[in-house]
Amino acid sequence: MRKSRLKGVLAAASTIALFVLVVILLNTLEHMSEKTPEGAGTVSTPISRESRAAKYVTVGGEEYRLDLDISALLLIGTDDMEREQHEGHRSQAMADYLALAILNSREKTCTILQIDRNTMAEVPVLGSNGKSIGTTTHQICYAHSYGEGVKQGCENTVNAVSQLLCGVPIDNYLSLTMGAIPILNDTVAGVMVTVEDDFTGIDDTLVQGETVHLMGEHAYNFVHERMRMPGDDSNTSRMRRQSVYVAALAEAIREKMDADDGFALTLFSAVADYLVTDCAIDELSKLSGDLDAYTLEGFVSIEGENVKKELIEFYPDEEKLQELVVELFCVPVEE
Repeated sequence: MRKSRLKGVLAAASTIALFVLVVILLNTLEHMSEKTPEGAGTVSTPISRESRAAKYVTVGGEEYRLDLDISALLLIGTDDMEREQHEGHRSQAMADYLALAILNSREKTCTILQIDRNTMAEVPVLGSNGKSIGTTTHQICYAHSYGEGVKQGCENTVNAVSQLLCGVPIDNYLSLTMGAIPILNDTVAGVMVTVEDDFTGIDDTLVQGETVHLMGEHAYNFVHERMRMPGDDSNTSRMRRQSVYVAALAEAIREKMDADDGFALTLFSAVADYLVTDCAIDELSKLSGDLDAYTLEGFVSIEGENVKKELIEFYPDEEKLQELVVELFCVPVEE
């Protein structure tokens, strides 16, 4: 069933590129004591195997046990330019990009589950004390806008994604703001992409059908623009562009690293202020080392349909979503 959901050459390439980019960031953390990301600690606190063994989820009326060898890291791309500091229990930043890296330590595989930011889900609502006061049905990207500070926003997003996926646990998160895009881009001296969409009146340097060298704000426009795009204000085209861009960026990073052994530290120093994670430094270091032995299985997504209302709303196919959860996270309950 899993292979039927793999998205082909481009998606597989973008999966590898995305994961390579994350691994590059993780590999530098243990060397960056003066640039520790917000939220990162020195003691590893992953979900224990014992806790996972006791966890069951109900999917389609059937009870399943969580696979003891599965762990999950939520990758969050927020639409703010900086790692914001704000007062109060609401933020303006939303989770524009969501992907779940699903690691199987037994089979040494990784699958990336991409989650449309417009997915309609039960989003936890946080009160002024940071505690949940209920849920509301909303686009899942709004989960990040609740909470006092970026850490609470990330934690609320983790909870919303977990609920969407029938309550499966998510071990950790790693968040990067959109403001890091031009910095990442320019640190590697830009990337080459072919423009498939019409950016007329938005960014006239991005000419449809041409291959362009992205720098600075033009890289940001290529990755981030959605609402002003003619004929398509859904997230579908942007998700495709993000896959293309990440593939090109990862290739550029690899070329720089091959030429300069110190480039990974240079790159991490450039974006550390835009990075938020709850992963402990030792856990990130161990993860980065372990990943050398992993095979990337591919990119999967939740099937469903876009409905245009006041906002674009993506409604998952509930039956197929439940099948996907069982396939990715569960094993049958032994009689």
